[in-house]
Amino acid sequence: MTDDQINIDKIEAQVAIWDTFARVVPIVFLVFALGLVCLGIIDYTQAFWAALGVFAVTAVTWWFWTIYTIRLLVRTLHRASKNLGEVREEFKRVSKEVHDTKPTK
Repeated sequence: MTDDQINIDKIEAQVAIWDTFARVVPIVFLVFALGLVCLGIIDYTQAFWAALGVFAVTAVTWWFWTIYTIRLLVRTLHRASKNLGEVREEFKRVSKEVHDTKPTK
């Protein structure tokens, strides 16, 4: 397996983790915060500020992950494009050699 394929597989796994995180964490947080509010341990204002903090940390972390992932994908696409250009040039050279060695009638 190539490095590019390994990186793409890692990105797919990370996307799956982020997808799960986006589905599970808000529900868990709401149940947990509602439980604490109902038990009188915290009030709605504290729950709001805790939610805002969790959201901010998640948003910043996700943003940096997104930038890193985009950079990695751009590098991968650039290498693939460069390699395809090299293959194209090699194909032209081989094609010319085959054409030059073909007997003329």
